[in-house]
Amino acid sequence: MAQAPNTLLVREWRTTYGRGIAASPAIAAVSAMSFIYLSYSLSFTLNHHKAEVYALAAIATGSIVPFTLIFMKNVNGKLNNKVEKSRALDRTEEMDEKDDKKGERSHELLEWWAVMNSTRALLPFTGACLGLYASIYMTS
Repeated sequence: MAQAPNTLLVREWRTTYGRGIAASPAIAAVSAMSFIYLSYSLSFTLNHHKAEVYALAAIATGSIVPFTLIFMKNVNGKLNNKVEKSRALDRTEEMDEKDDKKGERSHELLEWWAVMNSTRALLPFTGACLGLYASIYMTS
């Protein structure tokens, strides 16, 4: 990654980002709604603890959207600005980033985005683990 031209890197990031923004919210919403249904269906039974775990799974899964909007908005915006700046250049040309502040160059932004995206991916994974735990290990 570090040896690719920054114009190519930010354009490839934009493609990946575009795919994620198109699919991830809907997938998270359907998963969270499934957990909400399970939680609600058990909330009127004697199995309140299982309902609570399903509710936590729904919250963990659905929190991917606010996490993105709150914590990733800044880096996503900066990377989108880099994409716009790169459109005037050939994919093999380097954008001039010598005047950019430390932490605002394309490679640095992409590294930070990767850390944030990995962290964000843990949210629905946590929801899935909670749902799996509730369905397998908690008595009905």
